[in-house]
Amino acid sequence: MTIATSVPSAVTSGLLGPSDPPLFSAINPEGRCPALLVADHGGRCFPAALGRLGLDSAVLDRHIAYDIGIDRVTRRLAATLDAPALIHHYSRLLLDPNRPLDDPTSICAISDGAVVPGNLGLSEEDAAARADALFHPYHAAIDQRLEGFAGAGIAPAFISMHSFTTEMKGVRRPWHIGVLWADDERIPLPLMAKLAQDPNICVGDNQPYSGRTRHGYTVETHAMARGLPNVLIEIRQDLIATDDGADAWAERLAQPLREILADPGLYRALPVGAA
Repeated sequence: MTIATSVPSAVTSGLLGPSDPPLFSAINPEGRCPALLVADHGGRCFPAALGRLGLDSAVLDRHIAYDIGIDRVTRRLAATLDAPALIHHYSRLLLDPNRPLDDPTSICAISDGAVVPGNLGLSEEDAAARADALFHPYHAAIDQRLEGFAGAGIAPAFISMHSFTTEMKGVRRPWHIGVLWADDERIPLPLMAKLAQDPNICVGDNQPYSGRTRHGYTVETHAMARGLPNVLIEIRQDLIATDDGADAWAERLAQPLREILADPGLYRALPVGAA
């Protein structure tokens, strides 16, 4: 069966001009693995029309701007699994694509103690323009990819990729990797079991955040609402801040995921709420 692979144009409003980077990348669109990887916070681009929101470069190097290392991990993992992936390129300081648009953290005036001047006093019209440019086309592309799978009779696995800070409020986080999930255990439980076989890896079950809070948007809207097997993976950013580290963790994840994704019984949509 042929799966549709076209995606909407990344230049969707006055905020993104032809000289700006694309909103997202569609990686390995012809991948044969029945899974979709997404990285909501893969980049820290800014459109020329908005500048850097009044922020200096030191702030843009921090986790509040993007998920450090996750772009490379996702690209490498998609290639190894032969799976398609979508990676968002624009900083979450502009708008967080993993939050509902009416969530107070969708566009933050203050993020982890850093004031974002360009987000102060933002009008409804300006917020809507950001959503039109940075939110809707990305999620439309995810929908289109999943509809392509559905048209081919496939209920794909949905894998959301993120990274987390080494410390939070002065407390060091011991986990190397976190596996976040709500009700659907089909991918999370075997993944945690396989990762835990390595005594050098500290695995967090719904750590450092919990998937049961359903505080995000992407997994909840695209995977849970369709009953698709899903997982959100968080990797500690100090482990993947270098290319070598990112490549090593992509390889470390590839084998257990390959084994889990090889089960043909995985690919069925559960009734929503029945996981």
